[in-house]
Amino acid sequence: MARTIVIGVGSSILTDDAVGLVLARKLRDMLAGRDDVVFAENEEGGFTLLEEALGYDRLVVIDAARFGGEIGSLRRLELADLGPAIHAGFPHRMDLATVMEFGRKAHLAVPSEVTVYAVQIGDAASFGESLTPELEERVEALAAEIRADAFPQQA
Repeated sequence: MARTIVIGVGSSILTDDAVGLVLARKLRDMLAGRDDVVFAENEEGGFTLLEEALGYDRLVVIDAARFGGEIGSLRRLELADLGPAIHAGFPHRMDLATVMEFGRKAHLAVPSEVTVYAVQIGDAASFGESLTPELEERVEALAAEIRADAFPQQA
């Protein structure tokens, strides 16, 4: 049986930037009892994502993004869709595509399948431990959409 790790990425103290963390928790509750899926939260990025993903067959990342859509809209991306991050030259700020490629070249047990769910956010600059109301009202629908796409047999 293929093993999957779902990692919610973001900052728990920067309003909408926490959406990846919130959605990973929602999915954990929705998929409770499955022994083939592990859930994690990551507030660091870079190589820590690679470390957490090692040994799994599949990696699902949920993160906040700005791609010009409506707040709470969702995009599904593969590694090939991701461009290098602006800080890719700094090891602690390496983007997901770069660290996964590093893992492959280092012959590490990197997941063969990587999917990123990017959620359009509004405010990620204000300190706060809650999502903005506009994004909060979309959380249940977003979790259901990710679940249906990432785990269709359980939807």
